[in-house]
Amino acid sequence: MVRRTLARSVRRAGIGLHSGLATAVTLAPARFGTGVVFLTTKGSVPADVEHAAAGPGATVLTSGDACVSTPEHLLAALAALGVTDVELLLEGDEVPALDGSAAPWVEAIDEAGRTDGPPMRERAPTAKVAVVQDHGRATVEPGDPQLAVWIDYGADGPTGALTVPFTEHAFREEVCWARTFVLDRDVERLRAAGRGRGATEANTAVWPAGALRAPDEPVRHKALDAWGDLALLGPFSARVSVERGSHALHLALARAVHETFR
Repeated sequence: MVRRTLARSVRRAGIGLHSGLATAVTLAPARFGTGVVFLTTKGSVPADVEHAAAGPGATVLTSGDACVSTPEHLLAALAALGVTDVELLLEGDEVPALDGSAAPWVEAIDEAGRTDGPPMRERAPTAKVAVVQDHGRATVEPGDPQLAVWIDYGADGPTGALTVPFTEHAFREEVCWARTFVLDRDVERLRAAGRGRGATEANTAVWPAGALRAPDEPVRHKALDAWGDLALLGPFSARVSVERGSHALHLALARAVHETFR
């Protein structure tokens, strides 16, 4: 594996899924060894486990007064395309939702181009790590790099399973285009709680009445979220399994694995 940055800067603008506010991110080349770093008006925030927490329906990165909400789709795209070093200039506090998937971020990276740098070591666990959170369970263990995800939202919600290799090709073909989704029965409750102010038919699929890009789009989107949250570990090689995933579960797993890497 090699370090990789962008060949030039590229900008994407939209609205925040939860805030509903206008926001934008400029993806810019960075010196090799920089890592993935958000630059905000209130300071910089490294995209790593030590600065991450699970917020309502999103991952949140903080450092001092600087805050970055909902970075998981962008982080998944960067990780899947092997971009290890990049500066992300965020205008606002939330990464734009765009179409609710990671496909626009893949397109942005393709537009910018990529530049390879020196070799780097890809870490790997030496033993199985498992965590349980609420009704979910997740594991990381040595083995061929792959992600297995299973969801079950009950009799009137989506169910399904998906296993994909941790490769750029699989991400592009099987995962990146899957959009954020919400259960119709939960819409009013989430709105009342102040979530999804920027959610529209353009960036959020509603189950079961909304049009889906594939019958199993929900489980593919959960794979996207897991891919993005685990990207906070940096490049690693392992077999990952996530049952009834959530940002809290993903981050609990990432923290547990991070401790084994120390």
